[in-house]
Amino acid sequence: MSNYQPEKVAQMYDSLQDQGETAILLDQYHLGYWDETNSNASITEAANRLTEIMIDKVTIQPGERFCDLGCGVGMPGIQLSEVTGCFVDGITISESQYKKAQQLAEKAGISDRVHFILGDALNIPCEDATYDGGWFFESIFHMGHNKALQEASRILKPGAILVIADLPARSTMTEEFKALCEENSHSFVIPKEAYPEVLDKNGFDLIEINDVTEFVITPLVPNMKIACQQHESDFLKYLNAEQMKDWLQLDRKRRGMEYVEDEVIDYWIQMLQDMSDNLGYALVTAQKKK
Repeated sequence: MSNYQPEKVAQMYDSLQDQGETAILLDQYHLGYWDETNSNASITEAANRLTEIMIDKVTIQPGERFCDLGCGVGMPGIQLSEVTGCFVDGITISESQYKKAQQLAEKAGISDRVHFILGDALNIPCEDATYDGGWFFESIFHMGHNKALQEASRILKPGAILVIADLPARSTMTEEFKALCEENSHSFVIPKEAYPEVLDKNGFDLIEINDVTEFVITPLVPNMKIACQQHESDFLKYLNAEQMKDWLQLDRKRRGMEYVEDEVIDYWIQMLQDMSDNLGYALVTAQKKK
């Protein structure tokens, strides 16, 4: 059960935008993927690899229409259009992300095929059965799975493929961590085992669930430590942004420990470790019922 508050999600991302992430991730604002083929990849390279994996799961043809639900700054959608020749509409609740996405599309010379919408992904301004495909790329947990899938079912054509990159709850997730997700990052997580039922009741047939925790979550902390050493000044700028500073201070208070500004990177790594202990990573592919 979610208590989706779009204005708070917008405020969260607006406060984080342009606080060092661009220099670190080169506009791929999501987690990375490391396996035997790229075990030494930077977080930037690993994030790009995850985008490539998502694109490979999409079934879309040149000239067809695709919806990126919760598109962030839009780079994965831009790359999808470049690879497939499809038209992409991305929607984000964050004004700063919306502006950045427009800039990136113009820079890529692809504004004629990729369009961004400032609005709520649970209320997309389009007719029913408009799109030939879509995805939630690390966004569905903000909206709540049931409502998000209901809207996806409305906008997708029968037989369309939906791809979801999600951070499901591990069986060992604590109630404390669940509450922190909901209160601090406005995220409402479910276990991956819940997907077959939640998809079915909202108009989708499950095709497959790939648990890729070992390639995304397990290597996250050690690779983030390396990135923090290589890009310390960028991370310090990011971690001293108002939103991140609030999170880190709350986390230290929760632990009953003093907040020392010079140790913010260590605090950030600890928060990522908590996430890794409580959440997995899954790539879900489903089809809109015909």
